[in-house]
Amino acid sequence: MKKFDGKGLALGAAALGILCLLACLPGPSAQGVLEGLKSCAFQVIPALFPFFVVTGLILESPLAEWLGLALCPVTRLCLGIRQRRAATVLLLCWLGGFAVAASAISRAYRQGVLDRGQAMLLLVGGVGSGPAFVVNTVGLLMLDSAPLGVCLLGAMLAANACTALVFRLVLALFPGKASSAPVGASEPAAGEAAGLVGAIQSAVHSMLVVCGFVVFFRFLCEAAAQALSLDAVGFYALCAGLEVTSGCAAGAALSSCAAMACCAALSVQSLSVFLQVRALLCPELPLWPLAAARPLHLGLSLCFFRLFLHWLPGAADVISTLAPRVICRTRTAPDAALVLFAFCCLVLFRLERGSRRIRQGAGQRNRRD
Repeated sequence: MKKFDGKGLALGAAALGILCLLACLPGPSAQGVLEGLKSCAFQVIPALFPFFVVTGLILESPLAEWLGLALCPVTRLCLGIRQRRAATVLLLCWLGGFAVAASAISRAYRQGVLDRGQAMLLLVGGVGSGPAFVVNTVGLLMLDSAPLGVCLLGAMLAANACTALVFRLVLALFPGKASSAPVGASEPAAGEAAGLVGAIQSAVHSMLVVCGFVVFFRFLCEAAAQALSLDAVGFYALCAGLEVTSGCAAGAALSSCAAMACCAALSVQSLSVFLQVRALLCPELPLWPLAAARPLHLGLSLCFFRLFLHWLPGAADVISTLAPRVICRTRTAPDAALVLFAFCCLVLFRLERGSRRIRQGAGQRNRRD
């Protein structure tokens, strides 16, 4: 008898529900897609695309040996990783955010810099929102206070380090959960370029993946909120579970606990973030360590945030002055965003043509042989 596929049934039911949202709420669905596209053009692409390119270049250069020396105590004491390149990977993770973290950890694992257990530890300690988003978008624009944004960032990083330390102790108790042997440096695949060309090629692919998830989950948040007619708390819970930016914006509108709500949303990260990390992470590395560590990370981040608030007296008073609806006041100029998008499309087109020519040349050489 054929085995019952519960996972496939759940995915089919979810797809059917989304189809009903599209059919019953075409207006909010279209609005959600437009909001997602605007977020990609004005926020996601300008912020992440340069980081994707720079990350690939740094990890392939000798700079990776010493650029992250300041974080060596964290990688050695909390993670038990002595390689200096691991500190550089952690630095790139903390600076670039979760998407850059997944890309950097995968690249370091495939280069043989990290073994499977070390990559899992870096995944737990490195995945999170970047400083630009936490301090500027959440702190300054949503909570109207840069010091609150700094407190949020400090709480996230401290919780990352402590959670990774606890997860390291757990892995020590169950050594079979992680392999200790490095994977070894892999050779570039046929048609895959190295250097700047390869870094841009990888960055374009990663950028398209991230934008696809952003657009889909913005649509899902908007349509589901309209269908369920939720109150402010329910809307926050829905958004925080689906998409981290919308969750922070909804949390900032809760005037009684805006900062704590944003801290919780940043710690949980949302389903969209988990799926983006899964899409950008190499298949050999599991995602369960990141998911299993989030409850502990949530508790630690809230505790650290309350602790840091005591060092900034009066920082939380600005929460009561927030408007019911938070509106971001700054964004990238439309012409710059369009130029960057056109550049991405051009690069992808050229790389595809070059890859096709390489495959054709390889085929001709094989026929001659």
